[in-house]
Amino acid sequence: MSEDVDRVEPPDSAARPAALMVAIAIAALETLGATAYAISIGIAGAHNLSSVSVPVVELVIYVVFALGIGLCTRALWLKRRGARTPFGVVQLFALVVGYTLMQGDGDLVHRIGWVVLGAGVVGIATVLSPAVGESLTT
Repeated sequence: MSEDVDRVEPPDSAARPAALMVAIAIAALETLGATAYAISIGIAGAHNLSSVSVPVVELVIYVVFALGIGLCTRALWLKRRGARTPFGVVQLFALVVGYTLMQGDGDLVHRIGWVVLGAGVVGIATVLSPAVGESLTT
């Protein structure tokens, strides 16, 4: 046998399974959502001068959370195995947030709650799928 037949080719670095692309898309949308919420807290805090420290602390918390989700998104894109657990934890938070929103007032809030809850369920399913596990290498 020749040497070329026995050699195993490394997987294509650009090939990403559909489940991984779904997880990346969910993570990117959650990053945008957390960033938008942080901005809205900052704007609301700037207009409400009666309480200065609470909006600032909330703003910092949500900015850090958005940054963390963004880092998970990047790590999933780079196929880093270490992104799997933090992304799964974020999806658990999404389940809590979605359920909480579903208990809120108004149809729009309920619909947003269902979307967040659905994204959390799909995110957990995709990140736990064997295809994603096999594609995450480093």
